[in-house]
Amino acid sequence: MKKTLSLSLLLLSSTMAQADIAGAKAGLEYWRTSDHGNAGSAYVQIEHPIPLVPNFAARGTTVEGKVNSLNSIDLYGYYEVLDNSLTSIDLGLGLHHANGFFNNDHTLAMAVVEAEWLPDSQVSYYTRLNYALNADDTVSDFGAGVRIQLFPAVYLQAGYRYYDIRADSNGVQSDEVKGFTAGVHIDI
Repeated sequence: MKKTLSLSLLLLSSTMAQADIAGAKAGLEYWRTSDHGNAGSAYVQIEHPIPLVPNFAARGTTVEGKVNSLNSIDLYGYYEVLDNSLTSIDLGLGLHHANGFFNNDHTLAMAVVEAEWLPDSQVSYYTRLNYALNADDTVSDFGAGVRIQLFPAVYLQAGYRYYDIRADSNGVQSDEVKGFTAGVHIDI
């Protein structure tokens, strides 16, 4: 009985020692699109050590195009499935809401995959893929780039973002927004 209790306490204490503490990530991003003018986005992610409860993230994007404008917001829960000094991978599910393109409002179910390579180093690399769909529409949102640490928890980032929307509710319509990004990323 004492051995079982000792082993249980040892396992519990080692699990608690490895659990992540609460943290947050946030950022602002300027997006110079090739054919839709200037755009921007802001995001925040909240992480916690509570098992089975997903972490939370939100991202808002505004594109002020010459013909079409876009306002979108992504809300999703995610889990860190891998987190070490070489790779960090998050998988999530949520909702993507967009209005502006084709004079429609779209709310779609969304899957999210985010990865960061060398997250604990002075220079790291990131990728993010959001794929959203409903009965009539699909949205693909892909970004990749590099982060350079300026100060503890503060990074400059630069990359490329590609956003593709296809709406079939009023006949097939599609548009894509793509271009280079630059911004600030905070990870505490």
